[in-house]
Amino acid sequence: MIVVSDIIELKNQITSWKRDGLSIGFSPTMGSLHAGHMDLVETSKKQTDKTVVSIFVNPTQFNDPKDFENYPINTNTDLKLCEEKGVDLVFLPDVKTMYPETKTPILLSIPELQKNLCGRTRPGHFEGVLQIVSKLFHLTEPTKAFFGLKDYQQFRVISAMVENLNFPLEIVGVPTKRESDGLAMSSRNVRLSEKHRETASLIPRMFALAKKTILGGERDIHLLKEILRDFLLTGVSLRIDYLEVVDPIDLQSKEKLSGEVLLALAVFVGEVRLIDNQIIPIPN
Repeated sequence: MIVVSDIIELKNQITSWKRDGLSIGFSPTMGSLHAGHMDLVETSKKQTDKTVVSIFVNPTQFNDPKDFENYPINTNTDLKLCEEKGVDLVFLPDVKTMYPETKTPILLSIPELQKNLCGRTRPGHFEGVLQIVSKLFHLTEPTKAFFGLKDYQQFRVISAMVENLNFPLEIVGVPTKRESDGLAMSSRNVRLSEKHRETASLIPRMFALAKKTILGGERDIHLLKEILRDFLLTGVSLRIDYLEVVDPIDLQSKEKLSGEVLLALAVFVGEVRLIDNQIIPIPN
């Protein structure tokens, strides 16, 4: 496995692979890798010739400095896991490499897709995501890029950027990897205390309750959200950031339960912010 921190070294290797006609799969990560990230790697290895992973905790997408400071970093473990899973190259830049002080920042934004969900409660977050992802796409020149659907809004925003700016690559969404109790795997889960981990298990149970309630005939969105909020708030030290029912494509709020809906939430369990979502088909 090749590990590079320098842009020139990265570009030289990418150019060599491209010259040989090889396809490149890419997954940008912030490290603290888990089985969900490895699903991205395994999907990439099935669909492309070479798999590249970047590990970079991007400061521009954190609207809370404390969250950035507390983000878990396990570089040695991450590199070992990548090697075991057959990653071909890991790009491991530092902040000065990705954001040289001599460069003038460019602000990217897709307002319609960013105004709800995390975009509403984390101002500046997706601008930071689009900035770093667009830079990494230019540097790695992937044929396909793989993103977990746990970060569904991120997946939609990046897909729209690629489509609108004619990036020559395909965005592939990979289903959320879950713990045995259904909690979505996240690098933030390691920060949960035992008590808070138990509270977090309310999230997958809430999705089960939502499906049961809808199958039982409930079509009032406001009542559904009230039922789900009351259920979540039985948890110890749980605070709801948002709980929304939106269209899976444009991410706008639904007026009624019909077709397919995206049920999405973000909660704070103690100091840890967790997100999750599920697309739910509504029976006629």
